[in-house]
Amino acid sequence: MKVINSFLLGMIVVAITSCVSTPIRESFQSLVLPGKSMVRLRFQNMLGLELYSSGCFILNEGGVERMCRYAQGNPADLVFQIGPSFTSLFSESNTRDEIQSQRKALWEIWEIQKVTFYSVDALDLLPSLSDFKEAHSSSSISLLSSNLKTKENVYLFKPYIELDFNGKKIGVLSFSENESASKISDGQVEEILSAFQKVDKKLNARVVLYYVLGSLKKKSREKISKFSQRPVVFLGGDLSETNTVGLVSLTTRDFLVKTPDLGRGFGELAIGHFERDFWGNPYQAYLAGLEHSFRAFILKEPISQLNDCSEVLKTTKPQSLRTEALKSD
Repeated sequence: MKVINSFLLGMIVVAITSCVSTPIRESFQSLVLPGKSMVRLRFQNMLGLELYSSGCFILNEGGVERMCRYAQGNPADLVFQIGPSFTSLFSESNTRDEIQSQRKALWEIWEIQKVTFYSVDALDLLPSLSDFKEAHSSSSISLLSSNLKTKENVYLFKPYIELDFNGKKIGVLSFSENESASKISDGQVEEILSAFQKVDKKLNARVVLYYVLGSLKKKSREKISKFSQRPVVFLGGDLSETNTVGLVSLTTRDFLVKTPDLGRGFGELAIGHFERDFWGNPYQAYLAGLEHSFRAFILKEPISQLNDCSEVLKTTKPQSLRTEALKSD
């Protein structure tokens, strides 16, 4: 499967191995999803360089090895990651080389997990855009942002994607909170509503709904929701917000889905299919005539053996806590 990726000044052709037997065909502006009645979109938000082998250091949940094992055993049709992921969300006294080693390791881990797109957050570009680009340089994962721009007001990354599902197009956008703008020396964060209006002007007549990626606060979601003429599903959410177990209604047509942060679990949005809980109750909604359902789950099953992600982290035994090996690279 070939992906045409617009990154900064040029368009380069890269190969991404498909997660499914039917390949996804992509042009610069649209992705044609496999021609079947149901597709599954997986995502994870706010990893924040938490490269643990056993997940949360307080609770034995999630973690890189569990993420890798689940992703390899349960292929999805499209996989998104939502930032911030390449800057620590907690204070750590790491050198630049140590941080860059962790960043490069994370790209390797996501390649193993068949990640297709990364929704870039402004915090990922700290301390510099060049450091972020250097870490990403050998990765085939496409970068997405609808409001991160150069000082000359040019998009730094792909500003949107169109998903074509059986003839109906869905606009996929990505936003970062503009409060981080003052921290970026070699770029800017456009105000979210202004940025949405510009992309919406291009896509509104072509798409039936939007998926908006990003660790957005409630006020930012409300701005987009109020302006949009199309239904919106927000994927991500703020770190302080409660994770959702299904589609959470924000308005009569707009919804929020949020999966466990910091590598503890995944979220999966199914199009053309209704998931049901243990009692048979569906977590579902019709959006633009398409069946949607969502499930989020924490990865808890014990790890009994090392896997491909263990090798990237140079872990010597399953479920070891945060690896120190990367710091010495």
